Amino acid sequence: MNLTRKYKIHRLSPCLNKKEIEIISFIENKLKGLKLVKKDEYPQYRFYVNSDDETILQQSITSDRLLIGYKGFWEVLETTYLLEYIDIQDIIRYMVLIHLKFRTSTPLSNIYIVNQKL
Repeated sequence: MNLTRKYKIHRLSPCLNKKEIEIISFIENKLKGLKLVKKDEYPQYRFYVNSDDETILQQSITSDRLLIGYKGFWEVLETTYLLEYIDIQDIIRYMVLIHLKFRTSTPLSNIYIVNQKL
């Protein structure tokens, strides 16, 4: 059973193991407290930044794609928690819907905007 499906079930009745809870907590902490910033020079994007003004998410308004900061976020899910690319996309897509209240078609890793100051 994939992590997203287990997380949905867990919200109704706790069923995640310790590692899965750690992964979910990590993602929730990354999404918590993000603020939406629009840049005049990039009107086709919405930037979600943390309290350190680091871009964590970048959403394309025209294509509905969501770019995820690689260093410190996607990289951790991939290397520390050993999640597959498709599993990372799936869980982030669902958690963005739950926590930030918007749908996205395809979360992608993006190494170009990582740790970019606004």
